[in-house]
Amino acid sequence: MGNVATDNNKKALYNPDENTLQIATNPVNVSGYQSAITAARYDTTGNGDYVDVEVLSTGIVQTGDKYDGTDHTVTYLSSFEIELPDYLTKDGVEFIPIQMTVPYTPMDVVVGTGYLNARLRIDWDQTEATGLNQIEPDTTMSSGQVAAVDVTDSATGIRMETDTAKVASDTQFQVRVLTSGTEYEKATSALGNAEFTLYEIKLVNGANELQPYGAVSLTFPYSGEVSMYRINDTGTKTVLRGTESDEGYEIMTSKLGLFAVFGGTKIDVKPSTSTGTNTGSGINSNAATAFTDISGHWAETYITRAVGEGLFSGTSTSTFSPDTSMTAGMVITVLYRMAGSPATTLPDSMENVAEGSWYEIACAWGYNNGIIGGYKAFYPEQAVSRQELATMLYNYDSLRESPSVSGDLSKFSDSGSVVSWAKDAMTWANAVGIVSGTSATTLSPESGASRAQVATMLCRYLDYAK
Repeated sequence: MGNVATDNNKKALYNPDENTLQIATNPVNVSGYQSAITAARYDTTGNGDYVDVEVLSTGIVQTGDKYDGTDHTVTYLSSFEIELPDYLTKDGVEFIPIQMTVPYTPMDVVVGTGYLNARLRIDWDQTEATGLNQIEPDTTMSSGQVAAVDVTDSATGIRMETDTAKVASDTQFQVRVLTSGTEYEKATSALGNAEFTLYEIKLVNGANELQPYGAVSLTFPYSGEVSMYRINDTGTKTVLRGTESDEGYEIMTSKLGLFAVFGGTKIDVKPSTSTGTNTGSGINSNAATAFTDISGHWAETYITRAVGEGLFSGTSTSTFSPDTSMTAGMVITVLYRMAGSPATTLPDSMENVAEGSWYEIACAWGYNNGIIGGYKAFYPEQAVSRQELATMLYNYDSLRESPSVSGDLSKFSDSGSVVSWAKDAMTWANAVGIVSGTSATTLSPESGASRAQVATMLCRYLDYAK
């Protein structure tokens, strides 16, 4: 609902002299729920230090009776002002984390009296002069049922719908049914002896688990008398209010995790085969099953997992090309995604790395963090060798606290071919099981690493790093 709440007020008012931004909002009607933003605060440091916005004007909206049978009168923020945080560069597209309250909607049950996480998107390239001193809100109610991201988990039939602003790029939608383990025991403790089905729902990017930047719709394929709870990290439970439709039981939530379903009858659903209109988001579910060239391949299991973890995509909708070589630029981009695609500083120029290239930011991150040794020695368009890949993984692992490892490459007849700067990395990679020999007696350190080999090494690294 956060995006719809500014549908009629897409432009903010920027005052460079005061370093402030004024934002206007409008009431919303989404799927019959009527509400508006009644409170908001924003992150002043980029580290989760939130302060309340300065309210400039308010309005009144009637909620209707869909939420609880009562038509509530709500006072909402029709305009407010924030002081722009120092962490903004005021160049290109930037985001400010914001938290807001939108009462009398399904999200209200999830967040209680707290706040819903969202982001303010600022496009500095679109600024233009105006004679206004204070923003003038358009208070017309906006309606919408945005589903720019639409993906269904094929195994469980659970569907997620949202828009591109609420999920990170190259994110994987994952759902598991839990029947044992610590999380299941936590749910059993919270719910008692009742019969339930426990789902673990995640958004992941490589090894990183993410949360959406606002509310997403989750539809569980159940009909009839359905009850649902979230199992919180503390072991407590929170009741979730949803709505019934022909497709199942739908809830709105800004926090993924453990969801317990009681009662109802399971509905057979066909999985979504695309990501709706959000073709650039990278949201996928079980995408590897569509590849026609990995069946029976020695690395099929690793390829399927790597695609499922969001580390790889296919070379087309039906092919993975497992034996094709990978370039150094491709590998550093995958590692950058594994790290969560953090913000990084771009130098004025980078030798061997073209300005504006698709791997430019990943290369800058790699250099700034010691993953790659230097731009003059790094050739992103060249095929990466096994020893170069091992070195990049070795340097990547140094970003975390990990135990020291000793090993010995003397059993391989070509161990002398390992260059001096890759010796420690290859020894480590072999010792922890990331790199194995190409035969019982050969390591082939200078051979190019294929997409299948890279997928295998990355999956083995993720297992090692757990």
